Amino acid sequence: MISTVYSPAKINIFLKIERRENGSGMHFINSLFAPIDLFDEIDIEESASFSVVTEGIAENIPTEKNIIFKAYAALQGYAGKKLPKFDIKIRKSIPSGAGLGGGSSNAAAFLKFLNEYCQFNLSLAQLIEIASRIGSDVPFFIYGKPAIVKGLGEKTEPVDLPESDDFFVLVNPEIHVNTGLAYSLFDKTYPDCDTSNRVPKQFSWNNEDIFNDFEEIVFAEFPEIARVKAELEKAGAHKVFMSGSGSTLIAMTKNGDTAGKIVSEFSKRFKTVRKTEILF
Repeated sequence: MISTVYSPAKINIFLKIERRENGSGMHFINSLFAPIDLFDEIDIEESASFSVVTEGIAENIPTEKNIIFKAYAALQGYAGKKLPKFDIKIRKSIPSGAGLGGGSSNAAAFLKFLNEYCQFNLSLAQLIEIASRIGSDVPFFIYGKPAIVKGLGEKTEPVDLPESDDFFVLVNPEIHVNTGLAYSLFDKTYPDCDTSNRVPKQFSWNNEDIFNDFEEIVFAEFPEIARVKAELEKAGAHKVFMSGSGSTLIAMTKNGDTAGKIVSEFSKRFKTVRKTEILF
C-alpha cells in the first residue's frame, strides 16, 4: 500500500543575518518563516530495500545523499533499532535552490510519517530534537505554522501572524542561487553583519517590516533577479521581496485582478508562477 504525504514550501517574510561565529564561520539568523500552499508530493511504500527517486528536477540525487535518507538514518539512530525500508518517490513542485526550503520540508514530512507509521508516538519536542540533527530548517517544518526562527535555525518559536488583505504571487525566475555562495558574498559586503535592515519589535505587514539581508548582494551577483523584481513592481505590486537566499520572489498586491494579471504575464516566461496563501 502506498501512502502519500505532502510537504509545503516556506517563505521568509523577513530575514536578518545577525552575526557570524568566529572560528566556525556559521551565521546566526533572525527570520520570520511562513509555510505556503505550494507542495511536493511524496509517495511511500514499504520495500525490501531503501530507495528515493525524485521527479520534477534536473539533477539526479543518489539515495544516500538525499535529505530524506538522512531523516531516516537520524530516526533510526534515535530509536536504536532498525526501521522498515521504503521505496520513496518525490514529485517536486517546489523548485530547488529557490529559497523555499523544499528539501527540509521533505525531510520533516517523512520524519512525521515514520513517527506515525512505526507507532513511536514521539513528542513534538523529540521530533524537533531529531529534526535539528538533519538540517537547519527542518525543525520549522515539524511545527508547520508561521514561526520566528533564530540561531542556526534550531530555535523555532511559532507565532500568530496578523491578517493581511494582500494577494501574494510567487515567481521563481529559474536561477539557482547556492546558499553557500550567498553567505560568502554577504560576508564580503558586510563583514560585521551590519545591514540597515532591522527586525521589527512587533511584526506588521508594513513594507519596512518585510526585508531580506541577502537581497542587495544576490541582486548584484544575479542582476536578472533584480530585473524581475522591478518588472513585478511595474506590473502593480506594492512590495516585492526575495525568499531565503533566492531566487524566488513574492509580489504583494492589494488587488486580485492585478495579482491575476501578474500570474498570466509571468507564467509565459517562468514555470513556477502562482498565487499563493500562507498556511496558518
